[in-house]
Amino acid sequence: MGMVVIMLGMVSELLAVALHINTYLLYIFGPPTLVGVLVTGAIGRTLRNRAAWYWLAFFSWMLLATLFSTWRGGSVTRDLDYVKFSLPLLFVFAGLALSWEEMRLCFYAVGVAGAINVISSRLFGASDQGRLGLDFGGSIGNPNDLASHLVLVLPFMLFIATDRKRGAIVRFSLLALIGYGVWMIFGTASRGGEIGAGVVFLFMLFRANARQRIGVLICGMTLALVVPMLLPSATRARLGSLFGGEHQEAQESEESRSYLFNQSVLYTVQHPLFGVGPDQFSNFEGKTRISEGEVGVWHATHCAFTQVSSECGIPALIFFLLGIGSAVSGVNKLWARARKQGFPDIARACFYYMTAFVGFLATITFLANAYRLYLPAMIGLGISLCAAGTRYMDQNAPVIPAAADPVKKRPRVAGPALPATGVRAF
Repeated sequence: MGMVVIMLGMVSELLAVALHINTYLLYIFGPPTLVGVLVTGAIGRTLRNRAAWYWLAFFSWMLLATLFSTWRGGSVTRDLDYVKFSLPLLFVFAGLALSWEEMRLCFYAVGVAGAINVISSRLFGASDQGRLGLDFGGSIGNPNDLASHLVLVLPFMLFIATDRKRGAIVRFSLLALIGYGVWMIFGTASRGGEIGAGVVFLFMLFRANARQRIGVLICGMTLALVVPMLLPSATRARLGSLFGGEHQEAQESEESRSYLFNQSVLYTVQHPLFGVGPDQFSNFEGKTRISEGEVGVWHATHCAFTQVSSECGIPALIFFLLGIGSAVSGVNKLWARARKQGFPDIARACFYYMTAFVGFLATITFLANAYRLYLPAMIGLGISLCAAGTRYMDQNAPVIPAAADPVKKRPRVAGPALPATGVRAF
């Protein structure tokens, strides 16, 4: 749990800014966690789920694409970072949380990390041309990265806030932080974040129960009225460009995104099996444009899905989508069973997990972060959620007594003997 809070809460980066030293916290919590993965059978438990095999197939194809990369050195660096910081979370989440109480701890760890993110954004937030970001940079310093990160972690905070076992002070404090986090998503002026927040609202509206639906409508209408009034005019103008408003910087950004997306599709068609190499889209695009006598953009794809297809090939994209789809599908089935059999806590966890994942997938459609820790972490969390939830429901299923037979069995009476003629007597 310490490793999860440190990685998702960006605690090491915050302490480095506050104390001006590197605390190496991840090196304190990380190795014992990975040792636990190795010695407790976590790898075997993870591989019992199909989603894990799909994700390992994606990573294997990513390694294979490195052999055909347009710059192998750069791709190897990306592969090593993925092995050190991203892929382990698949096994940490999927293999170490065994009981339902441990599963709840996982949700709480992500929620606590989210609370740290919101508070740190308040303390270290800085606005540049109407866009909120973190003044010290870091993993989520960019406004787009910050928005997508908040879309992912806020539903886990809501899981804690709606837990009736928690005191009123904790619940209302978290609700206040969640409201401020929503404001920050729009304050980043990230159109991907805005779309992700809209997807979260629609998903919660259509998949929630009646009581949740009322709460979603009230909160949605309140935020729709309050948030625009609190945003700076420059931020409102940029976000308004999504609905046809005029904004020069946003228009230029949209043109750049369209060009990069078209190029990523083109490179996917030209290099369908192995792409141009993991993390090499920007280099390949820039060098290609220079060789053609043009000026390169030297930027990532702004779409995680075409990032995978253009850099690692179409097979990698297929495994990528299958891993995500398998994890979400498993949790959706667990959610339906939990609602049907009367396990509200498990149903609530499934609902907020899917809310977070669906919203995050909407944001990364406009953001190239396919290789970061989020996806293996969420797939691992989905695997453990299904395993722990299913085990808990199997062990605590209500015993239904067998229905009593309303008709008492009568003693069997022998019928009359057959007459000598051989005709049956009635």
